[in-house]
Amino acid sequence: MKDRAMAAWYRLIWLLAKALFNIFCRIEIHGWSDVPEKGPFIVVTNHLQFFDPPLVLVGLPFRRMTVLAADKWAKAWPVNWFLISMGAIFVQRGEVDRVALAKCQAVLQQGGILGLAPEGTRSPTGGLQRGKPGIAYLAAKADVPILPVGVSGQEKIIAEWKHLRRAHIVIRIGKLFKLPPLQGGHKGQQLQALADEVMYHIATLLREDLRGVYADAVRDKAGLSA
Repeated sequence: MKDRAMAAWYRLIWLLAKALFNIFCRIEIHGWSDVPEKGPFIVVTNHLQFFDPPLVLVGLPFRRMTVLAADKWAKAWPVNWFLISMGAIFVQRGEVDRVALAKCQAVLQQGGILGLAPEGTRSPTGGLQRGKPGIAYLAAKADVPILPVGVSGQEKIIAEWKHLRRAHIVIRIGKLFKLPPLQGGHKGQQLQALADEVMYHIATLLREDLRGVYADAVRDKAGLSA
């Protein structure tokens, strides 16, 4: 698909998704003005449901965003066709995917925007799981800022629809921030610590019951600043 056609298709899908979510959900958005007008930057969010990626897309002002998708969808038609048409990058889980990493860096080097969930997969518990170090590695390698987004309420969408009710979705957009550079050795430990910092930023934007393994960190820092 040519770039101009892909851009038009992306805008059409964005408009349709926005219209559908506004019809079937009550969407409350905070921090709209904190979204930069252009890239490069990385959007990070929590991941509870299949609805999360489109909710993040329509929760932000219109910006063409390249999302990361698990490689299990690469052969699952028609999902794979749709993701490819939207310019998604497929990532192999559980290993260093250098091909995907190179594609991500190319997007950012061209001033683009990446969207991903640092947990790597949907949470089976409903709360945040520990973030993977890949987000820290990518942000450090590309030297770009990160925009955290917390989505709450999506876990109730199906249940509410079954009762012919509109689910209440809250999308909170945080402040753009940048991770500090890596220092010296023990890079694996540093990357995990930086990934935890990214997840902390997301956790502060969620309901308390969705903060998962980062609930104590948010509570402790809030107590220190009180």
